[in-house]
Amino acid sequence: MKKPVRIAFNERRALEVFGILADLWRRHDGIFQGIVLPQDRYRSRLPPDPKLIARWLFYAAIPMRGGVVSEDPFKWLMALWEHFPEMFEPERVAAEWTVQRIFAAFRKVTPSILNGSGTGKLSAGSLGYKLPEHATAWHENSIVLTRHWGGDLRNVFWGVTEFEEAFRRIDHERRIGKEWNPAGFIGMRRKIFSLLVIWLQEWKIISDFPTPIPVDFHALRVLWATGIIRFPRLKPLAPKERHPAQFAGKPAVRVRPALVDAIAMWSEKFLTRVGLSHRDVNPALWVLSRELCTAQFQNQSRSGGTLFIEAAELRRNPGLWPKDYSNPCGHCPIERLCTGAIPAAPYYRWGLLVRSPRVPYSMNLLPGFKWPDVRKVRFRKNDRR
Repeated sequence: MKKPVRIAFNERRALEVFGILADLWRRHDGIFQGIVLPQDRYRSRLPPDPKLIARWLFYAAIPMRGGVVSEDPFKWLMALWEHFPEMFEPERVAAEWTVQRIFAAFRKVTPSILNGSGTGKLSAGSLGYKLPEHATAWHENSIVLTRHWGGDLRNVFWGVTEFEEAFRRIDHERRIGKEWNPAGFIGMRRKIFSLLVIWLQEWKIISDFPTPIPVDFHALRVLWATGIIRFPRLKPLAPKERHPAQFAGKPAVRVRPALVDAIAMWSEKFLTRVGLSHRDVNPALWVLSRELCTAQFQNQSRSGGTLFIEAAELRRNPGLWPKDYSNPCGHCPIERLCTGAIPAAPYYRWGLLVRSPRVPYSMNLLPGFKWPDVRKVRFRKNDRR
């Protein structure tokens, strides 16, 4: 059994970073102007019934795994809602549906939300990630919701005042005597459950109580790049045969459940202690990483998603910066606190966070260079439909 990675937290830095981001998010200012989160895009098309909305969000949490583009599962969910509304009635799913029938429904609606551009083994694009497992989770969790929670997700939170109490109730891997928790939901660990809890709180389905940050890749990237988390005694990576040789000697961490849980539980306690809201910090971290960090040159992969630009190479040859580079870091409210570049490809392909020093964009030192107007920078949010 491998020893867990030791984590150190720089809480002074966390307070500064989280404070800046939370303030901007609350005011919808700076890079957060005009942001509509994926879970909010279909509010107007849902009935004003808290029980039904809770079910909608419950099923929406199932496919939020892997490298999925978060807007796609909500488009997909709305297509299921329109074609198979009975799938959102857990009692009917438990009594009348099978895993195979649910999977067939998934396959039926997927092309309609991909506009004919489905790729991969199941022709489902990023939604194809463990699609059969999602069908099983939809079926099994519908049965559990019906048998143990009266078909109403709100019952999970009856009398709950803190996250861990709610999580214990639905933790499928918790032992009760010699048995696994029969009232637990499969495929729902702390990351997914904290995301679901935040959605329910945002929609005022359940009361606010301290909740962890959903520790996904985007949160991990910002936390490590800004030095909020450190990994003392971390040995430089010795790549395995399947890894690019470029990984050799770089700081790298394999993302395991114990690591995610430790950071999540720290975040809940820390935010509560300093008086910041997870409902501000979580979306701000996620949007910042997805819209700005993703567009940073060193975070972009080449050659089939396995290689990325080396910091030393970029320092030696500034001409490697792309022509007309918009420099997303120039619009980042925490750039002065960020020293790392962490591309997504190693994480989604091998479960590794690989860190390099971030090289500040210096082409503005050239004569006649002008910063692009922030309003003209084409962030990814403009492409989300």
